[in-house]
Amino acid sequence: MRRFGLLMVTLGGLLTLLVGCGGGGGGPVAPSKISTGTVQGRLVTSGGSRQTPLPSRFHVRVHGAEERIRWRAEVQNNGFFRIEGVPAGEQTITFEDTSTLQGCVLVVFVRPGQVTDVGEVTPTPLGQIAGLVTDANSKPIARARIIARTIASETETLSELPARPLFTTLTDTQGRYSLLVPEGSYLVEVSHPDYEPATDTAQVQAGRTISLDFQLLSRQDLGTVYGMVTATVNGLQVPVPGALVALMPQEEITVQGLPPVPELPVGKVIELLQNPVKGIGKKPPFHHPFFTFTKADGSYEITGVPAGTYIAIALKHGYGRKEQTVKVEANKRVQVDFVLQANFGIITGTVTDATTGRAIAGALVIAVRKGDPWWIWDEWRPMPLDNRRPNRPVWHRPHRPHHDEGEQEFEHEQEFEHEHEFEEEHEVPKFPILPPTVPSVRAGTVTDASGKYQLLLPPGDYFVASVAAGYEWQAQEVDDLPVGQTVQVDFALKPVTAPTPPVPK
Repeated sequence: MRRFGLLMVTLGGLLTLLVGCGGGGGGPVAPSKISTGTVQGRLVTSGGSRQTPLPSRFHVRVHGAEERIRWRAEVQNNGFFRIEGVPAGEQTITFEDTSTLQGCVLVVFVRPGQVTDVGEVTPTPLGQIAGLVTDANSKPIARARIIARTIASETETLSELPARPLFTTLTDTQGRYSLLVPEGSYLVEVSHPDYEPATDTAQVQAGRTISLDFQLLSRQDLGTVYGMVTATVNGLQVPVPGALVALMPQEEITVQGLPPVPELPVGKVIELLQNPVKGIGKKPPFHHPFFTFTKADGSYEITGVPAGTYIAIALKHGYGRKEQTVKVEANKRVQVDFVLQANFGIITGTVTDATTGRAIAGALVIAVRKGDPWWIWDEWRPMPLDNRRPNRPVWHRPHRPHHDEGEQEFEHEQEFEHEHEFEEEHEVPKFPILPPTVPSVRAGTVTDASGKYQLLLPPGDYFVASVAAGYEWQAQEVDDLPVGQTVQVDFALKPVTAPTPPVPK
C-alpha cells in the first residue's frame, strides 16, 4: 500500500467544482487562460499483499498535449511520478514502457489549481500501432497528428467515439510514429495542416506491433476552421479534450443524402476518407465529411475545408452537443468556439470512526469504475451488512504498512501472516474486465472538517473506497449511477490496532 502522505492528496475529478456547471454562449478562450492542475501517482506491481514500485523505465504522459507542452514525466525508482501544468478537465493519461509493451490507461479528471492523485496503478501487456506518414512523392511528413479511438465495429457512428480514451502522438522528423494502446480495434486518423486527412483501421493484439502507414495528399488553397471546446465550471473555462468537432456542408446533407457527420457509421467514414497508401483513388474534398477531436487543452483545427456554408457540431458523452452555422472562405481562417454542459451523477456522504462515531477530516475517498484492469482487486475482502448501511456490498482492505515505513513492517509481520491465513478463505471482488471501448475512470477527494465529501462522475458502475491515517480501507459498490441525481455513500472506518504480542511461555 502506498504511504499515507500520497493517499492524502486528492485522487482526481472535477468534483464539487463541476457541480452546477452550465453551458451557453461565450467568447473565444485563449489556451493561456485555461485552468491547469497537477497529476501524480505511483506505479506498482500487481498481486500479493506487498506491492512494490516498478523501475524507472516507465514514463507517464497526457494524450493530446504534444503540440504546446510535452506533458510527460519519468516514473522514479520508487514508483512515483508527477506532471505539472496539465489542463483541467477529463484527460487520458497513459503509463508506458515501450521496451516491453506494457502499460496502463486512465481517464482522470484534473482539478483546476489542485493536485490530482491517480493512486496506485499496475501495468498489463499492451499492443502498439506504428508506421510511416509520407506525401504522394514518398517524402516523410513531420509533425503529422495521429489520433486513435477504439471501435466495437464499423457500424458504430462517430458520435459514439468521444466517450472513449483518446490516444494521440506526432510523427518525428522521419515521418515515423508509434502508439502504445490496449488490445482491440481502432479507427486511426492522420492530419496535417498542409495535407488532406486520411483514416484507416487497426486490429491490435497485446504484446505485438501492427504496422500502419499513411500517404497524405497535398491540400489546395482552402479554408480552415479552428477554435476551443470548453465547459463552464464555477466561472472557469475548463477544456473538454477528446470532443468530436465535425463539419457538414449544408448542401451535401440533401444532395448526397448523407446524415450529419456524428451519425455517419465508422465504415462510411473510412470509405470517404480512405488511406491513399492502399492505392485507392481519393474523392474530391467536397465529397467527404470533416471531423477531428479536441486536444488536451480543448483546442481543435480542421484544415482543407472548401469555401461554403457548414453546420459545425461539437459533442462528447457527458457534455451534450452544440451546433453552429459557419461560413468558410478560401485561404481564410474562421474561429468557432463551443461551450458544452457537463451531465454527471453525484456520490456524496460522510466518513466517520466506526468506534466513536466521530467525523474523520482529511479521509481519502476514491471512485474506481468496476472492472478497471489497472486497479488492485485481490486485497479486498467482504464485510457483513448491518442496519446502518444501504443494502449494497461492502468491502474492506486490511491495513498493510508500506515497505519503506521502516521498523513498522517487522513489528506487524506476525499480523500479516495471520491475516493471510484468514483471507485465503474469503472471496475477492470479481468484476468483468472493462472492454477497450469503456474508459477506466478514477476520481476522488478528501473529506472536509465535518467528514463530508462529494464526487462528480459520469454514469456507470463504481467501486467507492475510503481510507484515513490509522484506519483500514473500506469500500462500497454503486451501480447505475444516474445523471443528475445524488447517491449517498457513508463510511464507518475501522481503526487499525497493533497486534497483541505473544505471551511468553
